[in-house]
Amino acid sequence: MTSDLPATPDFRVGTLNVHVFVNSTGNSNVKALASILGPLNLDVLAVEEANNNKNWKSLCDKLSLTHTAFGAIHGTSYGNAIASRHPIVEHYSQNSSTNPVGGYRAMLRCRFGGDHSFVQNRRFAVTHLDHLNEDDRLTQI
Repeated sequence: MTSDLPATPDFRVGTLNVHVFVNSTGNSNVKALASILGPLNLDVLAVEEANNNKNWKSLCDKLSLTHTAFGAIHGTSYGNAIASRHPIVEHYSQNSSTNPVGGYRAMLRCRFGGDHSFVQNRRFAVTHLDHLNEDDRLTQI
């Protein structure tokens, strides 16, 4: 059976915990991450445990994700981030009102502009769920 509907272009989303862009030996892992993620040709990358610094900017540059938003957790330079090929027309970071066992949490939400059908009338979000306590995870959701 064939469809008369036009094909929707691919829209690729990736998410990962970047562990502040440090590998197990204490060195930057930006080049390694870019070599893994680059071939995926992502439209959007959402990350947790990011610092809003040169490593984040370098990863975005290497992946040609020119539009970014960063959501600090409780006023720090540490948090969640989103990078995109599509313009970010609105973003908002909301801190969790709870203090989970695993540390403070926040959610970064955004809305994209552009003409890709997948970004129309949608919001995207990234959060880092508590890893130690299921009740805290459920509260976050």
